[in-house]
Amino acid sequence: MLSNFSLRLFLKSGRIVPARYKMSKVFKECFLKPLADRHPPIRIESERKFVGRSPETLIQDPCCSRQQVCLKANFKDGYVLVKSLGSNPSVLNGKQLEKNLGYEAYHEDILELLPGTHQYAFEFKFEPSEVPTENNIGRSVKKDEKVKKDTKSEKVINEDHKKEKVKKDTGKKDKAKNIERKQTDDKEKRDSHKRSLSKNEQIRDREESQNKKIRLDEKSNGKDSKAGLSTGLNSYNKTPAKAQENKWEDVDSKQLYIFTSKDVVASDKIAAYDMDGTLIKTKSGNVFPKTIDDWQIAFSEVPGKLKSLFKSGFKIVIFTNQAGISKGKLKIEDFRKKIEALQSKLNVPMQVFISTGKGKYRKPLMGMWDILCQLYNDGIKVDKARSFYVGDAAGRPEVKKPNKRKKDHSCVDRLMALNVGISFLTPEVHFQGAKDSEWIKPEFDPTAACATRELLSPTGSKLLSTDPEVIVMVGFPGSGKSFFAKTHLETKGYVLINRDVLGSWQKCASLLENTLRSRKRALVDNTNPDIESRKRFVDIARKMNVPCRCFVMSASYKQAKHNNVFRELTDRSHSSINDMVFNMYKSKYQEPSLREGFKEIVKVNFLPKFDSDSDAKLYKLYLLES
Repeated sequence: MLSNFSLRLFLKSGRIVPARYKMSKVFKECFLKPLADRHPPIRIESERKFVGRSPETLIQDPCCSRQQVCLKANFKDGYVLVKSLGSNPSVLNGKQLEKNLGYEAYHEDILELLPGTHQYAFEFKFEPSEVPTENNIGRSVKKDEKVKKDTKSEKVINEDHKKEKVKKDTGKKDKAKNIERKQTDDKEKRDSHKRSLSKNEQIRDREESQNKKIRLDEKSNGKDSKAGLSTGLNSYNKTPAKAQENKWEDVDSKQLYIFTSKDVVASDKIAAYDMDGTLIKTKSGNVFPKTIDDWQIAFSEVPGKLKSLFKSGFKIVIFTNQAGISKGKLKIEDFRKKIEALQSKLNVPMQVFISTGKGKYRKPLMGMWDILCQLYNDGIKVDKARSFYVGDAAGRPEVKKPNKRKKDHSCVDRLMALNVGISFLTPEVHFQGAKDSEWIKPEFDPTAACATRELLSPTGSKLLSTDPEVIVMVGFPGSGKSFFAKTHLETKGYVLINRDVLGSWQKCASLLENTLRSRKRALVDNTNPDIESRKRFVDIARKMNVPCRCFVMSASYKQAKHNNVFRELTDRSHSSINDMVFNMYKSKYQEPSLREGFKEIVKVNFLPKFDSDSDAKLYKLYLLES
């Protein structure tokens, strides 16, 4: 495996690069050009260049990482080194790239950031005096073709960096033959380019132009299509093929496991299910199973319903959260046996997605759904209007009469369906035709939180003071308190006093006194949940005869937790805040009052700002499980 871009034995689509592909001299410039012309070409330098989801590429696809691939140009030897770094694989010339393994890319090679999507071509520009050796880079070479060169009279044209004029051994300059040879060269170039595209692209081209024949590269489109099927990435077949055998896959460093049973067929209609409490329940009657075999079919109607849907053209899919696997409470080997036993019991082809961690794959986030649609459905677009999701975590309150039912442990299944945009049903409604029941909507609506409003309330509240003063901040961790303080107050000359930086409230109090002695304005950026924690700073302000105001962040307990999850998903440098911290603040919180000595209490409304449209879309989803 490569390390530090030092590999000397290079690969081209998984095979050793023949010597004829090497350049006799260095090339001048290199660009990564989008085939769809969505944005200007990206320049590739001799330093590492990361390409992925970013404003530069205009890619908002959550399955594409911000650092999906790493590119580095080798101007001396005439290639670009490509490393796939993202959670999902990239493709070079139809070949899926192994993660962190270096591959050589040449002129006109095709890179797909995700299989079948986000396609780019490498474009090299050469010095006027430089020519490729024996053959043009990126062009297939026929073994039986012999080219004779007259070094004294041969002239090379490099203006378009792609064509080479070869002088025939007879020395004759037959214009008709030159035209015919040029047409042959152009045809070879088009065929080489098309071989690098996915079969879906070729199928569309054939349908648009019925009189145009597209030659398929037998090796790449035969061998690699099978490789795509075996890895769950077969998006190249026009007609979905049945899975030939049961298959398990580990995706994204064991954050997601995927089971595809034999005879699974891709479909535009998805019948999706939660597992525990929906398809199965415990034999023991406990909420959680005692052993790996402590399960039984939850409703007698389950097997017949699933078989009927499968015969009607639905693809049966299970989405399940299993954090116990990552915590070591449950062995993946045991859970695999449970899934295989369930599939055998139901006797219907199915695909199962198992999230083991806290990240993007855990419901209600859409990670499992997204990877199904983009990488594990043979390239067939899912029709959301004809698809649905069934789950027992529906946010239903406790019912005592007539049929007693406990309160749902969460709302995660219903919220996932809302995030995806498909219909949701409870197991009782779906399997037994019961009447749908009421549910309790989350107290925090992320879409409403993005509505336009004034920064401060009540209306007319003053943000800054020209005279010395103390502002005491109050708010949950993750409420946007520090961002507001740095953006709106520290930049205007206020001295920022933060306990996380100084280490103790005593040091904060000491810095506050020194600041007020210098006749400067001060801002205490701590959570300050109760009267006691705020009193320390109010007393110092009163002692120094300086007015003190209180700025209270509007973000609620749920919104602060939502903000924390959002930052975890979008900023890897952000450290996660434990639920205990939120709960401790909530238990200690006492609403600020003018009786504490504040001159004024101002409410600071949370106004989110996003780096990209994809981040804004993510924030508006339900990120909490209840």
